[in-house]
Amino acid sequence: MVQYVFSAIRKPGTLVWLYFLTMWKTITAPFRTFIGLLRDPRPFYRSGAKLLVKMLYRTKFSGFEQIPNTGAGIIIANHVSYMDGLILHTACHRPVVFIIDEEIYKIPLVKYFLDLNGAIPVLPNRDSVTAMLEEVSRRLEKGELVCIFPEGMLTYTGNMSRFKFGIEWIIQHNPVPIYPVALKGLWGSILSRKYRKQSLLMRLLPRGFRRRVSAICGAPIPPGKARLSYLQRVVMDLKNRA
Repeated sequence: MVQYVFSAIRKPGTLVWLYFLTMWKTITAPFRTFIGLLRDPRPFYRSGAKLLVKMLYRTKFSGFEQIPNTGAGIIIANHVSYMDGLILHTACHRPVVFIIDEEIYKIPLVKYFLDLNGAIPVLPNRDSVTAMLEEVSRRLEKGELVCIFPEGMLTYTGNMSRFKFGIEWIIQHNPVPIYPVALKGLWGSILSRKYRKQSLLMRLLPRGFRRRVSAICGAPIPPGKARLSYLQRVVMDLKNRA
């Protein structure tokens, strides 16, 4: 029997087939990756977004281990630049649902990636805000992690604006833990509003490639303490520490 096996292996065709079988996984890896991308592109989107952030910035994240792997929760953060969402996405170890300006959401390529992330669009009118709040409530009931920028807009000065009342409404209807986050280092980048009054060419000039960016997550805030003044003070304190 042993002699038969060795004699079969010595045949050129058999060696080719053995090599092919051992290399099968390597050969088919790109195809399997492509099929996986077609079936569910979300993991590839998350990995790609994190890679992009790591390429553009020198990041420092801390405190995000306090966010559990499952269960509903709300992240609140100061809003500095159009990259804030990707920074938080990179810092957090689980998917995060973001609320996004519908005018930005409608941009074709942007819309594709935001849909992969399950983003919730909103316009600055009563009906749209009401629909957004109801959708946030449904997502929290499903156990998702939702990120809200309580200022409601990007900062024009680099300082925090007053928090809007929507966060209190959400907590009243869905009493879930709140995770305060402070972002620092993004003010002055081309995706912030610091240079909004300058010409388009000046606004697009590179300003500090791979700048240092930090995000610090504070201790969870119980729903019973969800008052605007308190939430804003906590984020401000974190921002001063970041």
